[in-house]
Amino acid sequence: MAQMVETTFSAEERSPAIAHETEDANGTSLWRCQVNASWSEISDGIVMGFVLYEQEVEVQRGSRKGPQTESPLHAEVESLVWAMKEVSDRQVTCVKIELDCQQLIKIIQQKKHWPSLDSELDEIEALKNTFNVVSFKFISRSANVCAGGLAKEARSRMKSFSLVEVKDPLRLALEAGLYETF
Repeated sequence: MAQMVETTFSAEERSPAIAHETEDANGTSLWRCQVNASWSEISDGIVMGFVLYEQEVEVQRGSRKGPQTESPLHAEVESLVWAMKEVSDRQVTCVKIELDCQQLIKIIQQKKHWPSLDSELDEIEALKNTFNVVSFKFISRSANVCAGGLAKEARSRMKSFSLVEVKDPLRLALEAGLYETF
C-alpha cells in the first residue's frame, strides 16, 4: 500500500497548492513535516528521514537507521513517531505531517484498531496532544522525495545512528544573541 503506483493518485493529491498549504483557519502559521521510511526484508534495519519546513523554507532535517521491524508499516509508524518527537522538541505548535503511506494515514484518522501497532499508535496519540494543531496528509512518493532520499541515504550506514540537522542558522544566531551578556 505504501508504494502504490502513482497513476492511482487524483490530480487533487498532486496539486502543489494543496501540498503546500501553510495556514490554518485562524491564520496561524503551519509548519509542514514530510516523513518517510524504507524497509527491506533482507536488510539489517529500517531507515527513516524527515524534513521540517516553515512556510516553504527547510529548517530541519533528520536521517536515522534503527533496528529491523516486522513490516514496512511498522517502519512507517516508527519513522512518524521519531519525526513527531523531533518537531515537538522544537516547540512547534501547529504542524501538518505529510506521509506517502496511505494505509497509516487511514489508521490514524479513522482510529482503526491494529493490535500489532497498539503501543505505537498510543504514542502517536500522546504526541498529537503536544501540538495545538496537528494534521496528517497523504502525499505521493514524488512529492516526498527529500524525506525519502534522507531515508535511503541512511541505508549505507553500517550501524544504527540518528542525525538531526538544523537548517536555520540565522534564526539561531539571533536567538543566541538574546542571551548574551554585555
